[in-house]
Amino acid sequence: MQEKEFKVHELFCTPLMEVQVNLDENKILNILKNLKYKTAYLPETYISKSNKILEDKQFKKEKNIFTDSIKKYLDIISYNKKFKILNSWSTRTENNASSQPHLHKNSWISGVYYPESNPGFSISFIRNMLDNYFFQLEYINDKNKYSNTEWIVKPSKGILLIFPSNLQHRINLNTSDKIRYSLAFNVVPVGTFNKGLDIEITYE
Repeated sequence: MQEKEFKVHELFCTPLMEVQVNLDENKILNILKNLKYKTAYLPETYISKSNKILEDKQFKKEKNIFTDSIKKYLDIISYNKKFKILNSWSTRTENNASSQPHLHKNSWISGVYYPESNPGFSISFIRNMLDNYFFQLEYINDKNKYSNTEWIVKPSKGILLIFPSNLQHRINLNTSDKIRYSLAFNVVPVGTFNKGLDIEITYE
């Protein structure tokens, strides 16, 4: 069979956007280090007590830039209606700590920003286990975008990742000798949806 005789359709893609944002990483890192934290996920992994940190006036510039980045993401998926950042928080992950796989319920889009990079910092995005079916197969190339079940990102300094909130992910084991900090947020749509139907709902 010659190559021109077939075509592959890439159905139902999951967009993970990586964007370099122009912010003062040192300033952000210092703020995150001085927040109050509580235990979350697994031992030695913490989450800020506040889940509205971007509402603080010292993050005004950062929130505006994150909002602009969200708009770029929405352009990619062809959505141009209103939205808002509902909540925002910081995570602090100690050496040899990690989080369990999770997703963000009651949310639409999520983002995570990294004020510093390190070879020992990474995040994994995991394919929905329901997509793996019954068979546990060994592919020739398990990094192939059609066969892989996990995508690992080692973010550079100043990188913002934006992705659907129902995309399962986890903080991988911090193998560095530093504490890993990140700033995350959840986004929800604003407006009335399914207007006139029995499932009509309004988000303000």
